Amino acid sequence: MQNAEVRMRRIAAVLLVAAAVAVVAGCDWLLGLDTTPPICAITCPADSAAVNGVVQIVATASDSVGVERVEFYADGTIVGTDSSVPYSTSWDASSLAEGSWHSVSCIAYDLDQNKGYSDTVLVVIAAAGQRSVYHGELDISAGTRQALRFDARAADTLAGDVQVVSAGALSSFMWLDDANYQKYLASQTYTALFRQDGFQQMSVRQPVPAGGSYYLVFANSGGSALKCWVRFVLE
Repeated sequence: MQNAEVRMRRIAAVLLVAAAVAVVAGCDWLLGLDTTPPICAITCPADSAAVNGVVQIVATASDSVGVERVEFYADGTIVGTDSSVPYSTSWDASSLAEGSWHSVSCIAYDLDQNKGYSDTVLVVIAAAGQRSVYHGELDISAGTRQALRFDARAADTLAGDVQVVSAGALSSFMWLDDANYQKYLASQTYTALFRQDGFQQMSVRQPVPAGGSYYLVFANSGGSALKCWVRFVLE
């Protein structure tokens, strides 16, 4: 009989603790206390990208209440803060040794100062005179396109490779200047600086005709999503 009473008291104690936890959690909800951290990610540079000089770091961040700011870190040291979309900063990597690897990350803060941490992106310092346009993977949904914008000088040469790493072939790859890219978007007649259709792997190395803005367009008119490995630099 005493054993039964002891068991009942233990059960009652457990239920009391559970109820207290539920009440505390419920009070947080009723009082509007936010304990959920924001989500953030580095979107540029891509992981394993080759960079040099002044590097633009870009991130995305979201939160159920609101993002107050995003802090950017290189090798664990803060290099900038931004409080407006798109979240970005500049990192001066001009003094770093060629071939050395470095880490880039960010921390997002919401309005209640909860912190969300991004994954770490690793970048390598490119040879002098070489600038990264893009280095990483692209996921291109069926019936869609993706475009990468970059600025170049007249003395530059665009060099790069595209490889489809999933089953299927990329419908089209095009290199367009700004004027012809706008015509392409408007379904008007345009002229590409370089174009290749229906391939799984290709390479290009071609001088830039003039200084200005350019676009690399990856078009997938097929019925399945494609994953492409892409690397382009300016030499």
